[in-house]
Amino acid sequence: MSYTRKGTSDVQFFAHNAKRKRPIAGLTVATSQFLVWLHEEHPDYTINQLRDLLLDRTQFLPQPEALAVLDAYIKVGEGDTVPRWR
Repeated sequence: MSYTRKGTSDVQFFAHNAKRKRPIAGLTVATSQFLVWLHEEHPDYTINQLRDLLLDRTQFLPQPEALAVLDAYIKVGEGDTVPRWR
């Protein structure tokens, strides 16, 4: 998994490569579940494509926390990676 739960309400996201041990982003459980659902609906989309989908206001309301996580993945160079969120 790309994320682990910390406590009861915080979720930390890690880069998909095994070299990085520090989390790249953290957010609420609800937003984490939203990202997992979005990935399940579009399993072949890369992180860049998921970000573009979230920015389409005809489909989704703005989700600043979710965009921050996707931006963190892009910042560490994993924008073209298909996430492994479950």
